[in-house]
Amino acid sequence: MVDDIRLEVRSDPRLLRTVRSLVRGWVEACNLEPDAADQMVLAIDEACANAIRHSYGGECDRFVELILRADADFLEVRLCDQGEPCPPEHQQRRVLEVPDPEELKPGGLGVQLMHRAFDEVEFCPGEASGNCVTMRRRRNS
Repeated sequence: MVDDIRLEVRSDPRLLRTVRSLVRGWVEACNLEPDAADQMVLAIDEACANAIRHSYGGECDRFVELILRADADFLEVRLCDQGEPCPPEHQQRRVLEVPDPEELKPGGLGVQLMHRAFDEVEFCPGEASGNCVTMRRRRNS
């Protein structure tokens, strides 16, 4: 698979809107159905936000690398950072139950959105630092 887009973006949350616009243009160019495109854009936005918030602790002067690839069978997104490795318990897909509105708190759903939007989600945290998450979606799903 050849890279369609390789982008290094500063870990500033204000830049996420620009990333979403770029990703939206790419998924539309890949002729993805609108609902699937919306899910992918949201999942990639959450992955970027997680890198900024959790891996970098909100530091705005670090960088996140985003790679977008497509071939006849798959769309693939790879997101890498050089921050704190993601703990294994935060990488797993969970069975989500309908929450009690009184107990709702922000956060905790980004990884679940990734698993919902993509057929495959692979986390590769570094031993001392860094994370890469690779997300793949079959074109016919």
